Amino acid sequence: MDISLVRSRWRAVLAVFVVLPWGLGLPLAALTFGLDAVAGQPDVLGTAMAVAAGAASFATVPAQVQTVRALLSGPRLTLETDALVIHDPVFLREDARIARERIAEADRLDWKDTEVSFRVGYDTTELTPFREPLNVEVRLRGDHGFASARRLRHGTWIWRFARRWDRSPRFPVPGDRCRRIRIRARHPVDALTALTEWATSAAAPDAARPSHGTSDEPR
Repeated sequence: MDISLVRSRWRAVLAVFVVLPWGLGLPLAALTFGLDAVAGQPDVLGTAMAVAAGAASFATVPAQVQTVRALLSGPRLTLETDALVIHDPVFLREDARIARERIAEADRLDWKDTEVSFRVGYDTTELTPFREPLNVEVRLRGDHGFASARRLRHGTWIWRFARRWDRSPRFPVPGDRCRRIRIRARHPVDALTALTEWATSAAAPDAARPSHGTSDEPR
């Protein structure tokens, strides 16, 4: 069973109108200045602008890739017999698997609660590039690390910008460990029901057998 997660609109709009134009405009600017410098008289300023535009375009490639990936991908959770699988290519190089027995419970989040919207514990991580409003929390038995989490230099830094009245979101980071995973489910009531029933129901006979990659822990 899949649980669909939602990305917020304002960050998507920000990405489309701020980040992507750099990927289109800067190479064109570099090409234009470069051709002018080659075809005309030597122009130090034009050459410098072409080099600067080309360098800036190259430097923003990771952010551009992450923007397109975020707009095209559909983050979701999958409830398998023996594991909770997290699909979010923006923050994870590979799907993250958390063994079923390590899921303690799920609960509904009240985004109006100050402890939820403005404070976040060291043991909490938030999924999808956009955090408002998160509505479901999955609690784990013990710590869990996301070994496949992408690093800031791979473009995830663009999703850490917060509005003036927001706190910065806490996304999965290599090396960090968490006991709480907060998500923004498309249908929070249905998601909470499915997670609760899945976590509390008796496991299937084959769930006790070891399977490959049931945890996103380093080996």
